[in-house]
Amino acid sequence: MKRKLLATALCLSVTAAVFTACSDTNSEESVASQAAETVNAAETEQTAAETEAAETEAAETVETFVVEDDTFSYPLTLEDAYGNEVTVEEEPETVVSVSPAITEIIFALGGEDKLIGRSDYCDYPDEVFDIESVGPIDLPDTELIVSMEPDVVLASSIFSEEAYNALTDAGITVVIVKDETSLEGMIYTVETVADVIGLHDEGEELAMSLSDQISETFNEAMETIGDDEITVYYAMSFGEYGDYTAGPDTFINDIITYAGCVNAASDADGWSYSAEQLLAADPDIILVPDWGYESFLETEPYTELTAVQEGRVLAVDANTFERVGPRNVEAIRTLYEYALDANAVAHAGA
Repeated sequence: MKRKLLATALCLSVTAAVFTACSDTNSEESVASQAAETVNAAETEQTAAETEAAETEAAETVETFVVEDDTFSYPLTLEDAYGNEVTVEEEPETVVSVSPAITEIIFALGGEDKLIGRSDYCDYPDEVFDIESVGPIDLPDTELIVSMEPDVVLASSIFSEEAYNALTDAGITVVIVKDETSLEGMIYTVETVADVIGLHDEGEELAMSLSDQISETFNEAMETIGDDEITVYYAMSFGEYGDYTAGPDTFINDIITYAGCVNAASDADGWSYSAEQLLAADPDIILVPDWGYESFLETEPYTELTAVQEGRVLAVDANTFERVGPRNVEAIRTLYEYALDANAVAHAGA
């Protein structure tokens, strides 16, 4: 399997806010060591003028890199999210996807003709509704799936043990795809799904395209708004049932970062937050799923937030931000362009 990965490490340079691309094989210690050596070199070998010139020329970029491995072939053996070793003997001609994220990836790969079944929650693109539903994502109608005789079933880790056992006992190959928590993981998932369903080359092409688009937006953001430290809060849920957001170890945090912004909930523990923490953070921009946009604007104590009072709350498609898949690239671009416009208005009024 060939993996195309984002160089996600954001390394220190002579300037405190310069981002540069690093290999994922670097340890935290080696990154820190390289940063220290760069600073020492600047102090001992450059004049103030030379240092300023070097800072100007420093590349604020994220690049992609490729680890070559052209040995892909069937049978394909991989370890699934349950830790099981699964072998796909030959290229599947028929596939059931019991995961909305995986279904989106299959369509993005151009593999929809292989799909003969999908979950009740698979809702994008619209063409997916022409495919027969097999039920919920955790406990689908296993008898129906068996009757379809698919070559492989793809599911997420929410898939129940009961359903897994029923299908595998019937001789159906089931691949439980790991739920990734980063954009790098999303790109890896694209290639994994592509390999499983026999679209290896298409997976490589899509993975590189997604990685390039993310890098392009990030590099553009670094040139325009990267120095302004625009804080962004994603209101996944709010109100009487509690406040939930994207903490630092989430793929939504990656979306915010690659849009050139700063996650206002970097102190969150997982997905849990509080209204008090949100009020204290008072972020520059707030993202709210479109289903809750109007309610958020009218509900206390959120009405006290500066972003609400000054009109910097953006309604977004929840699945684009919350479902790990190719559309996360759109989410990055959406946030970046909104932040760019909001920042320009703020500077104009300064």
